Amino acid sequence: MHSETELKALADKALSLVDGFDAEVLLSSGDNALTRFSENVITQNVAGSDISISIRLLKDNRMGKSSTGNITDDGIKRCIEIAKATLDIAEQDNEIMPLVEPQEYQKNPTSYFEASHNLTPEARADGVIKAVEACKKNNLQAAGIHSNSGSSVAIANSKGLWAYNKSSHATISLSAMSDDSSGWAEDTDSDITKLNIDHVISKAVQGAIDGKKPGEIEPGAYTVVFEPAAVADFLLFLGWEGLNGLSFVEGRSCFSDRVGDRIVGKNITLRDDFTHPLTPGTPFDFEGCAKSPVTLIEKGVFKTTVHDRRTALKAGVESTGHSMPQPDTYGPMPLNIVMSPGDSSLEEMIASTENGLLVTRLHYSNILNPMIMMLTGMTRDGLFAIENGKVTKGLKNMRYTESVLHLLSNVEALSSKLYKTETFWGGGGTIVPAIKVNDFHFTSKTEN
Repeated sequence: MHSETELKALADKALSLVDGFDAEVLLSSGDNALTRFSENVITQNVAGSDISISIRLLKDNRMGKSSTGNITDDGIKRCIEIAKATLDIAEQDNEIMPLVEPQEYQKNPTSYFEASHNLTPEARADGVIKAVEACKKNNLQAAGIHSNSGSSVAIANSKGLWAYNKSSHATISLSAMSDDSSGWAEDTDSDITKLNIDHVISKAVQGAIDGKKPGEIEPGAYTVVFEPAAVADFLLFLGWEGLNGLSFVEGRSCFSDRVGDRIVGKNITLRDDFTHPLTPGTPFDFEGCAKSPVTLIEKGVFKTTVHDRRTALKAGVESTGHSMPQPDTYGPMPLNIVMSPGDSSLEEMIASTENGLLVTRLHYSNILNPMIMMLTGMTRDGLFAIENGKVTKGLKNMRYTESVLHLLSNVEALSSKLYKTETFWGGGGTIVPAIKVNDFHFTSKTEN
C-alpha cells in the first residue's frame, strides 16, 4: 500500500503534465492477502499489491478519461494522451459537473489498523487450523476464507483539491458441511483484534449439526426470524436501486415522488453513516466532495436518497457526497447503511415465536420489480423450524419472493445488538440488527 506522500507525489506529477485542461487524478493502492480452505485443508494462499491511476480531463463540456497501473513517467504520459484522445471524440455533455474546490474532511480513527493490514500467513493459518479441527471433531467438512488487506485512495485536481484516506480489513468466513446440512458464520472488521474466530467456528459447526436430516415445508407466508446476514442482503438491493439518487430523480426508484410519506414500519430507521464505528468509511466521494451522514428513512418515513452533485442539482437539494467514479451511468449509492436497533435479541425473537422459521442467510437474490423492490432468492446454510419458542429441526432450503418494502412494514422486533456484515460492493459494510418479520412469502422449494 502506498503512503499519502507517495500518492501525492504521483498526483502532482500527473497534474504537472496536463496543459490546457481541467484535470482530476484518482489513485488507489492496496495490499491484499487471502488463505482459502476447503475439504479441511488449505487450498490457496495468495498475496498481492496493486496500484492504479485514473486521469480525467474536462474541457468545453467534454470529458476524457484513462486509467493505468503503470505509474512510471512514460506510463502516466501515455495515460494522459489516451484521456486527451478520448475527450477529442467525446460529445458535449451539459450535465458534466466542474471540478471540486478544496474541501475539509472528517477523519475516521477506526478505518485503519496496522495489525489488520500486516496479518501474516501464519496467523491466518492458525485461525484456519482451529476451524478445521472443530469440523473434523464433528465429522464435518470445513471451507472458507481468512483474509486481510490494507488500502488507500486519493483524489487530486487542478483546482488544488487533495483528499486521502487509508483503511484496513480482516475477515474470517466458515462453512461447515455434512452430507445433508451446512452451517455458516462470518466476522469482519477493520480491526483484526475484534474478530471473534471462536464464535464463528462454534456457530457454523452448530448450524451444520442442527441442520442434519432436514425436513420440508410447503410454500406460503411465515413468521421469520432473520439473522443479520440475511437482513443485510435485503438492504443491499434497497440501497442499490431504491436509495440511488439517479434512480430517484429519474422516477425509477420505489421512493420517487414519495418524500415525507410513511413507506415502511414506524420501527424502521435507516442511515448512511461513514462515521459509525462499526462501518468506517471514506470521508469523501470519488469526486472529492466531503461526505455527510444521511438519514434515509426515519421511523418509517422516507426522507431522502443519497446524492452526488449532478443528481442533487436535479432534485433541488445539496449533494450528500456520494459520487461514484465519473463518468458514472449508475448513480450515487449508500455504501455505509446503518439500520437502527430495537430492544430485543435473537434469542428473545425465537422464544416469542410459536410457529415460524429461522433464516441464517440468503443467496442468488435478484430484483424482480425495482418499483416495489420485489426480490427473489434462496435460503442458504441454515433454514430452521421454530416451534413453541424453540429451534427444533433443520429444513430444506426454500425460494422466497417478497418486497423489501413489505418486509420492512411487517417487522415485529429488532435486536438491540447491531452486527457488521460484509456487502457485495464493499465501502465499509452494512450494520444491521437481527429482525423478526411477519407474513414473509416463500414461493417454492429447492432441491436441498
